[in-house]
Amino acid sequence: MNDVIEWSGYKWLTQERWGRVHKDKSYCWYDPSAVEITLKNHLNLKTQYNPKEFPELGIRSKIGVGLVSCATEFGPGTFEIEAKLPYGKYLWPAFWMWSWDSWPPEIDIFEGYSRKNPNYSRLNWNKPWCFWHIDTNVHYTKGSKNKMAGPKSHYMGFKDPTRHFIKYKLKWAEESLKFYYNNKLVRTINDPIVMKQINSTKMNVVINNHVTQDLPYSEIPLSNFTIKYFKYEKA
Repeated sequence: MNDVIEWSGYKWLTQERWGRVHKDKSYCWYDPSAVEITLKNHLNLKTQYNPKEFPELGIRSKIGVGLVSCATEFGPGTFEIEAKLPYGKYLWPAFWMWSWDSWPPEIDIFEGYSRKNPNYSRLNWNKPWCFWHIDTNVHYTKGSKNKMAGPKSHYMGFKDPTRHFIKYKLKWAEESLKFYYNNKLVRTINDPIVMKQINSTKMNVVINNHVTQDLPYSEIPLSNFTIKYFKYEKA
């Protein structure tokens, strides 16, 4: 089991910078055996039943999930992966970043929620064309309170994201954040309060598979989140 891997030209931790288990999400932990680089140099991030004790925290965690956290500090530029989402119920894969200095700010290029539909499909009455539960979001502070730009799903076409590779991209410029799915612009955030916070820090890029807290232990999925590459182009 490796604590650090090299992939797509960067070094990655196989855990969060702060550790292997979150005290508020102790039902799963960041399991290095759930991180795999294939012969095609794809990154596989898994979910699996793999109990582990964390005696210093008084935690016993049952589910191992794959996560990589890049050791490089990133500034403005273009961030992209091409990925096939993991298939299974109650999964929570994500491509996101958060500040090296504090939390928030956080930029969620995407967070997927499969819930009871293993391919992330859902009926969205307010936006019937947004039938994949795959969201963008930004977390920031306003005064002393944590705020969100708000999670939003977007039209992504009809290709099942668990069966097809989709490109997920962020363009971070000084004046805005632009989110793209398969090279189609789906969202722009240019609130001056948000951008001031984003531009005042460097970001840590994280890619992970995960499960939501409502997962029944009798239904722990064996899933693979497959990523072809990670690319960054400095602004």
